[in-house]
Amino acid sequence: MVTRIVALAAFVAAAPLAAYAQSSLPTPVESEALQELNAWSVSAMTREQGALAPDLWARSDPAFLTAAFDKLPAVYQSPAAQALARRVLFSGGDAPRGDALAAARQRFEAIGRMGAADQLGMLVSGSGSSASDPIIAQYGAQAELARGQRNAACSRGRSASVGETVPPFLLRLRAYCAAASGDRAAADLALELARAQNAEDAWYTGAIAAAGGAPGARPPIARWDNSLSVQISLAGGLRPGPNPLANASTLALVALARSDQTPQPQRAQAASLAFQRGAIGPQEARTILSATPAEITSALPPIVPALRRIAAATPAAGAPADPAAPSAQDVTSAAIADVLRQATAHADFAAAARFFRTEINALTIAPDQAAAVSFARAAISNGDVQVSQRLVASARQAGASEADLAPLDAALAVMAGVRGDGGTMAMQRRIDAGGAPGARAAARDVAILSALGAPVNGAVQAFFLNNAPQGGARADAGAMLALGAAVDRGATGEGALLAAAALGEGGPAALDAESLERIIRALRGLRLEDDARRIAVEALLAGAPR
Repeated sequence: MVTRIVALAAFVAAAPLAAYAQSSLPTPVESEALQELNAWSVSAMTREQGALAPDLWARSDPAFLTAAFDKLPAVYQSPAAQALARRVLFSGGDAPRGDALAAARQRFEAIGRMGAADQLGMLVSGSGSSASDPIIAQYGAQAELARGQRNAACSRGRSASVGETVPPFLLRLRAYCAAASGDRAAADLALELARAQNAEDAWYTGAIAAAGGAPGARPPIARWDNSLSVQISLAGGLRPGPNPLANASTLALVALARSDQTPQPQRAQAASLAFQRGAIGPQEARTILSATPAEITSALPPIVPALRRIAAATPAAGAPADPAAPSAQDVTSAAIADVLRQATAHADFAAAARFFRTEINALTIAPDQAAAVSFARAAISNGDVQVSQRLVASARQAGASEADLAPLDAALAVMAGVRGDGGTMAMQRRIDAGGAPGARAAARDVAILSALGAPVNGAVQAFFLNNAPQGGARADAGAMLALGAAVDRGATGEGALLAAAALGEGGPAALDAESLERIIRALRGLRLEDDARRIAVEALLAGAPR
């Protein structure tokens, strides 16, 4: 059965983020023209793009910030939590008072862990004299390696101000740079220095020899755990072993996705993972995944077969359409529905929604009722309000149950604002739609609405009293206590960091109602309303943990 979608006069156009150019970096954002940029003041985001005010660290202790940066997860399963972390990490501002070098280093490390290669390269490039700090220089080199910029990475390594003891990473980088340029003697010297510092690694010794064109009798298998090992492996033509992406960092995934030398299907897998983690944009991911050779048919991310189906059904310019074949719209709708249906985790669903944003916004049909609900949920996940309203109305017209549509209605209410009578009505509708079987899930959603400022009357209080919100894990108790203290002091940057840390790798989809409510209220207390709403919408769409 095909469900016809209600059309509106206007559609919300998708605006996929263009990937940063790999050959050069944009100029870092500087808040004041006369200010000398450093590791704190340099920014990768403008105020119009959401950067926090320059005084974001004014009420924070740098020693505590060092620990707070380190609490941020390496992988974000939550787009909303990652957006919050990116917002604070990419914002430039005045350094906190005191010795802030260790905290600055942790800021760069946190950006590297999330795999933001382009922004990390930009920030190191614009950090002035801080770029020569040996730790920050290492992060800058890793970013350039992920971007495929070997010369820039080698330059970062050479410019690092090191003492008598050179960090092992820089020695290995120097060895790789020398081997790649044909200077075997310099490569051997760098490896010998590493050996003298008890930092010898047999894999790097063998792999760098292969990268320099002199592989041993039995070259090592490829190692893809970081961006340096990726580039050495690719330069040496090393073959991957079983499950080669199992230990890959996000920067390593970016390096693999952007290299034409990466074997398939691992390149497609790396691009899909890097995109899901927010390290590359949808247009770049589409370019890489669309180029997957046709003969590669196994171990592919679900998006690739869907792209192939859509491309095969789209007639070439000027070619007559086959009247007997399904329309391109029918095939596109079915292909996207299949990808969304396979996405059991919210992170996978949100990534698929983001990838097919343009197509979803243009859809006028759905293959079935469940697909109509999925398309509406995807549009809400993307933040496209008008399209979301149209698709929710279409799903309702197709006969979708109110229980299925209730969380979507609640999310739309959040996007519109839930204060006043509108908030009261949104909570009552969610309670009514939940019914007895879904009362605990409804209680979780109503708690989220109340945290955003929806008025809680006696009926809502009674509902809470009789229905404990369903499921979820407690947020890290230490992070939550520290978050409350940061809100009391008005420490915006610190509070944003702690909220992202409290959300953890799983994000709002994994947390219980009480933790979510406290985090949302804390963000509102810090005047980060947009972030609070994004987290609420994501929690509503993901549903109550079981």
